[in-house]
Amino acid sequence: MVDELKLFKRMESLVGNGSQKTKQDLIRSNMNPKLSYIMDVCFNPFITTKLHKLNFNSNIADPNPNIWEDFETLVEELKIAPAANDYLRSRASNLISSRLSDDEVEDISLRSILMKILTKRMNIGIGAKLINKSMGKELIPDPSLMLATDDQSDIENWEKIYCEEKYDGVRVIAVYRNGEISYFTRAFNELDSTCLSRITFALKYSMINSGRGISGNWFFDGELTDLNRKSVSGKVNQILKGTASTNIDENMLFNVFDLEEESTLSMGYGVLDYITRRKTLESVLSNLPKNSQVVLANMWELDDVSHIASIYKRIVDIGGEGVICKNNSIYECKRSKSWIKFKEVNDCDLKITGWYPGEGKREGYIGGFFCEDLSGKMKVKIGSGFTDDDLKTLSKFPDDLIGKIAAVQYNVTIEDKHGNRSLFLPRFIDIREDKDLPDDFTNKL
Repeated sequence: MVDELKLFKRMESLVGNGSQKTKQDLIRSNMNPKLSYIMDVCFNPFITTKLHKLNFNSNIADPNPNIWEDFETLVEELKIAPAANDYLRSRASNLISSRLSDDEVEDISLRSILMKILTKRMNIGIGAKLINKSMGKELIPDPSLMLATDDQSDIENWEKIYCEEKYDGVRVIAVYRNGEISYFTRAFNELDSTCLSRITFALKYSMINSGRGISGNWFFDGELTDLNRKSVSGKVNQILKGTASTNIDENMLFNVFDLEEESTLSMGYGVLDYITRRKTLESVLSNLPKNSQVVLANMWELDDVSHIASIYKRIVDIGGEGVICKNNSIYECKRSKSWIKFKEVNDCDLKITGWYPGEGKREGYIGGFFCEDLSGKMKVKIGSGFTDDDLKTLSKFPDDLIGKIAAVQYNVTIEDKHGNRSLFLPRFIDIREDKDLPDDFTNKL
């Protein structure tokens, strides 16, 4: 086992240009059953040792001729243990107190490597993707969470839009397995659950007292937030490094927006649609007190894309980051077009080329404008953003407005359903009497 620890020490020290390829070459050329097993312990997110901190004695200890056998036996017991009890911790401490080299400096460094392996804090600068690439096969599971895109091209065809607040924090999942909670970042680095004890208590309470009688292993998907993004990121880094205080989660909130069966992470996709997951999540969290540090993410059910803008503005105006719009899809462990994020609002000036009559509540008024940019390649139909006063004023002599410049707010440029370049969620702001030429989108298309 000493040879494998020396290899980890060498890879840990490699930095700079070309270091990742060197590490891949070292893994490939030194691969053996022991190294494969240690790699799995270090980087497999489905293996949890429950050892987040160990007491490290830098004094030279006695050698252990059975170091590999004791290591393997301990890890296998830790895998199935609900938690790391004093007996298991004691065995782990004894293991890292065993002499691994006659050289004092090397001995301390190798035992430090062993401690990082047992506590799953070993960082060699490359993850599962590059490790698997070096071997030409999946040596380490490389799961992912469901991620949003910013491609809004299909959203107008959705029957229903489920618009959720987008939180500016750190993405975290809380895995509820056999009555215990484990936390992982988006990159599937494990977080010490003892540093998130308040959140853990709330999640366990919710699952145990769920009105639905939910059973099995699940994971909560959400965002850890704090006073600001910088502070929560710093606190998560402290937890990952093992330097966090026990009350570090005092001002944290866990904003939960999804709940899915744990098997989804290994399968790569779930079977429950969004509405089923949301209703289950609402039921599970329904018995939490108002001051709980676990919070159900805000959600609005919409029938039309034009309503997204007002929700977005409401959230941004109070300091929020934006929204994520979802359809009634299953949970996919990848970047998916079923989740669309909106994080930006832009303004532009377009030339009015025509207008169309209103219908329904707008009968007798204009329904909106046809506009284009200076190049004529960006063509936009604008039907929202008008106040009642706007409609009364603009409908008096609408033909006189042709050629005028309209100030327009939008999210991003898109390709519409006819294949033309357009804007997503364009909203009328005002008529620009101070401007004669529209903006040119040639370099933005």
